Amino acid sequence: MEVTVNNTTKTLKFNFKALFNANKEYSTHDVDGNNLGDGATNLFTRLLTGDTAVIVDIIKVAGGFSKVSDDDLFDAVDQLTEDGSNIDGALSELKDELKNSGFFLKSIKAQRDAVTEALPMLKAKEQTEEVKQQVMAIERILKLLNENL
Repeated sequence: MEVTVNNTTKTLKFNFKALFNANKEYSTHDVDGNNLGDGATNLFTRLLTGDTAVIVDIIKVAGGFSKVSDDDLFDAVDQLTEDGSNIDGALSELKDELKNSGFFLKSIKAQRDAVTEALPMLKAKEQTEEVKQQVMAIERILKLLNENL
């Protein structure tokens, strides 16, 4: 998939560098501030849920552009989505790109498997309202991942 930012056209590359940047920039952190290395999964999940803002983040990690302004990124998203008339098509194409990348696919599957393994432990905890909401959110994400991988 090609994207044009500030009159420069590049092919989005979903290589190890993009995976590294995704995990560096978009991962969640534990209570001690440790990076959980789930940035690729977070980007993929956001694609699955139709979060159009993820397009900017994907361009940042996979585009190889040096410093660009938000306005230039927004223009690129407008172009990719045909000014919003093809949002679903752009999201679907990006989803396929992540699935076709050996690096991203391996990382996403590893995260899915780790969460699947941890879910019973979370369910075994005292079921406060917060834990119940976490379980529901995790189950929804796992369902999306399993349906789309």
